[in-house]
Amino acid sequence: MKKEMQRPLLQEEKRSNGKKAGSGTPLSTALNLAASSMGTGLLTLPHAFACCGPALCILLLGILALTTDVTLILLIRLGRHLGVSTFGSLMQKLFGKNGSGCFQLMLISVLFLALTAMQRVVLDLLPIFMEAMCGFSHVSPLGLSMIVNVFVLAACFSGSYHALRFTSGAALLCLVPFMVALGQDALADRSEKPPPRPASEAASMQGFLMSSPILASALAGGHFSVMEMAAELKPQHRESIYGVIHVVFLGVLPICYVLVSLAGVSLFGADTPEDILVEFQGNSIMELARGVLSFTNALRMPLILMPLHSLVCDTMVLFTSRDVKASGSNGGSSPLLNVWRNIVGMPILLFGAACLAQWLSTLSSILGLLGGTCGVLGCFCIPGAMYLWVWRAEGRSISSNYAVLAAFAILVGFAVVVSCCLSWIW
Repeated sequence: MKKEMQRPLLQEEKRSNGKKAGSGTPLSTALNLAASSMGTGLLTLPHAFACCGPALCILLLGILALTTDVTLILLIRLGRHLGVSTFGSLMQKLFGKNGSGCFQLMLISVLFLALTAMQRVVLDLLPIFMEAMCGFSHVSPLGLSMIVNVFVLAACFSGSYHALRFTSGAALLCLVPFMVALGQDALADRSEKPPPRPASEAASMQGFLMSSPILASALAGGHFSVMEMAAELKPQHRESIYGVIHVVFLGVLPICYVLVSLAGVSLFGADTPEDILVEFQGNSIMELARGVLSFTNALRMPLILMPLHSLVCDTMVLFTSRDVKASGSNGGSSPLLNVWRNIVGMPILLFGAACLAQWLSTLSSILGLLGGTCGVLGCFCIPGAMYLWVWRAEGRSISSNYAVLAAFAILVGFAVVVSCCLSWIW
């Protein structure tokens, strides 16, 4: 057993996988990492700051940002040590078929909750935009959402959804005028308006418990693709990935989140809404941001639904076949799987996400569930556990200092899960 524990998990000559050098640069990698984490969750952060208290929330954000930074570096170091360049292949190498199944289930959960969050954004913002732009007195959010879902299904079944990939960048870009307009409103002279109730009136232990998974979901997102980004860097920029991670997750994202959140709290105080973009009636820039976010989230749904549907099919094959290699032939001919793949799979997933979005009723609830469950388990706990697994198996071949940081990441991840559970019980 001792010899088995001391044996390297991968022979030295196999650690170079022979792939061609990438063409990525530190700037492009930084932009991709920021885009993978910053999204519509930004709209819920001011509410989290108001409920938790700005000072305590900044401290909590700092701890979670540090944990995100650590776990991303752990993944890079593990991937280079074992000669793999994807999160899924790393789990498969360490844990075999069970690791592949765990990774697929985790991704399914993340994608399904991401789809649910997009449904909630459409429910919240598109009716307001339609009422403002078209002059309707009242628009049914649920009815409008169902119409959007019909078009989403049509795009998925037609196979023409690939042209919608630009919408992810458009959704991210439209956050820029939103942040600028929010900052301008926060700095504007409001002497004629009554001051908002101080945020201290809304701060509570329940708010603290609710805030940690929301903040975690705002930082997680780059873990599933950071290894590919590192592998695509040019040879001369190979080691710059660590500096890029530090700049993005210890600098750019926390600063943006703090500035936007403090601006929102200064405007609305204890009454900061759960989705801050539902406010600002009559503000043309905010109306534009509402419209663009609504339509881009609707157009992005096929980009989430299609890989989600494929992952569910692959997971059904994986767990219904005795052998992974045989699953391609035997599992693929299952009548039940064929019905799921060709007819009922996508409608069930899409309308299931719509029902969950309607039931949870707020974007912060969905993002809190995402951040407090599969989000931190996949982004904090699993990278830490994998590093400790390899460190225990190979001893001195990898850094013991990072083993301490891996244990810290696991503790933070479980603390966020407990916080999420307590906030739901509360």
